[in-house]
Amino acid sequence: MHKLFALLLGGAFLLGGCMQARQAASSVQAFTASWGDTAAQHRGHEGMRIAYLCPPGGTAHTVWGSGPYTDDSSVCTAAVHAGVITFASGGRVVISMRPGRGSYSGSTRNGVTTLDYGEWGGSFDVRTD
Repeated sequence: MHKLFALLLGGAFLLGGCMQARQAASSVQAFTASWGDTAAQHRGHEGMRIAYLCPPGGTAHTVWGSGPYTDDSSVCTAAVHAGVITFASGGRVVISMRPGRGSYSGSTRNGVTTLDYGEWGGSFDVRTD
């Protein structure tokens, strides 16, 4: 499975993955992602914004925390927990990378139960823009 994503750094896009990007007029570009994709590969890039396009018909994957989430959590499942998308419809998700925290508290929201975790080196927030 190919992983595609877009990075927004100071107005410039860095593209990753193996498919060509589609231009979206005056918006963040989003690329198809798997429901199991995490943000761990972006650890250490605090403040970086990454856009994912989660496909419809998704299934839950593991998530730690309630926002911020550990960077090894499923981005798409975290977005359902945050109320940005649904499993049925999927959709565009923008996350912001954050530094690690001393602990993460799980919760149940929007049909997704996330888990508690202790100290972890990287995290992300799901954005609503």
